[in-house]
Amino acid sequence: MKAILTLVFVILWVGTAIAQQPTVDFRTYVEKRLGEKKQKLEDICPIDINIVARRVFKDYGAMFIATREVRYPDKCVFSSDEEVSAFQNSVRIKSATIGNRTIELQAAAMDALMAARKEAAGRKLTITPRGASAARRSYADTYRIWKSRFDPALKHWVARGRIAQKEADEAAKMETTDQVARVIEWEQDSIWFSTGFNRSIFSSVAAPGTSQHLSMIALDVAEFGNRDVRAILNRHGWYQTIIDDTPHFTYLGLDEKELPKRGLIAETRGGFTFWIPNFER
Repeated sequence: MKAILTLVFVILWVGTAIAQQPTVDFRTYVEKRLGEKKQKLEDICPIDINIVARRVFKDYGAMFIATREVRYPDKCVFSSDEEVSAFQNSVRIKSATIGNRTIELQAAAMDALMAARKEAAGRKLTITPRGASAARRSYADTYRIWKSRFDPALKHWVARGRIAQKEADEAAKMETTDQVARVIEWEQDSIWFSTGFNRSIFSSVAAPGTSQHLSMIALDVAEFGNRDVRAILNRHGWYQTIIDDTPHFTYLGLDEKELPKRGLIAETRGGFTFWIPNFER
């Protein structure tokens, strides 16, 4: 009985100690990290003055705390193919053919993926790309994917009287960043732009110029539904970091225990654990 009571006490003590650990603020951590390189958050992601930058930082910002073996983007919203190409040409890239797909990632991300695939193979499991643009993407790729959601949703909500035709015509002609900002405003009124018109467009596609795929540290995984595959990817530094985008994994290159120390918090939905920024959640 004494041993049991001692065990219960230890469990309660550990649980209390964990609960009392301070929660690291994501923005504060990122600003400190940027400061070490003489960089400022407002120059890379002006979240206080730009609604799109703020949404990107909130939804996709996990990439800014990744291991130093990979490089985070110079800005959170690229505005052209030229800017994306300049960044991609500045980092070390590796390519691999997996199945019938050839993918490209930053070198450290690819090395970790291949190590995860080797471990998976030893357990008779596979880790393969999901789709033709599962890894590296261009600005044009992100714009095309955005339009594949934006155009049908705009038509859908006009037909249902939630968006006036005049408003729709104006939005269709907007500059990309302004268009994204307009969608954010509409979604605040539950006018959703996802494929099923029932959730945020950002749950499955990034705004043009903002995807982690542009930084080549993201991979859409075909076997995302397999718990053992997810565990293997996690052990090799790959994590799900975007709420409801279940196939999407981001290479952070860190042990799971390090993530809270860098301002990420775990949120579980539908059996999936997403590591997301502790930023106005």
